Amino acid sequence: MRNPMIFAKGVTLFLLLVLVIAGQQARAQNQTPANAALVGWTDPATGLTWTTADNGSDVNWDQAKAYCSNLRLGEYSDWRLPTIDELWGIYDTGINIPGQWSDGDMTTWHVKGNLKISGGQWSSSQLGAKYAWRFAFNSGNRTSLRFDYNSYNRALCVRR
Repeated sequence: MRNPMIFAKGVTLFLLLVLVIAGQQARAQNQTPANAALVGWTDPATGLTWTTADNGSDVNWDQAKAYCSNLRLGEYSDWRLPTIDELWGIYDTGINIPGQWSDGDMTTWHVKGNLKISGGQWSSSQLGAKYAWRFAFNSGNRTSLRFDYNSYNRALCVRR
């Protein structure tokens, strides 16, 4: 005849093992490409991961930098404002995404990764002591603007 205490301990250990394995599988599944869209889009050409949308409201350059550096998305806290060349790298005239500026004017965005754009994007690239580069995904134009200018300027964040 089996000892009920030994049997119960065996069942408990078995159930504990099942829970540990299930937890490990769940953590592994959270790292799969299926859940990557919750964190962002990774450009296969560069390995950079972009947020799926910009911040959605007018910001000046300092606010854009702060937004990205303070962003906590997924398990990541190493987001930053991209360089002007990194922004240029995801511009693609072969992609046409209907969209609009914050004032409601309709436009077409030309951006890889089906990213949601709502204005010009600040870059971390400076031009002198008071200016930084901004990129427009509707035209491909790079424009230097004063740090304090905020109309239609957004923060699209990136991480490696």
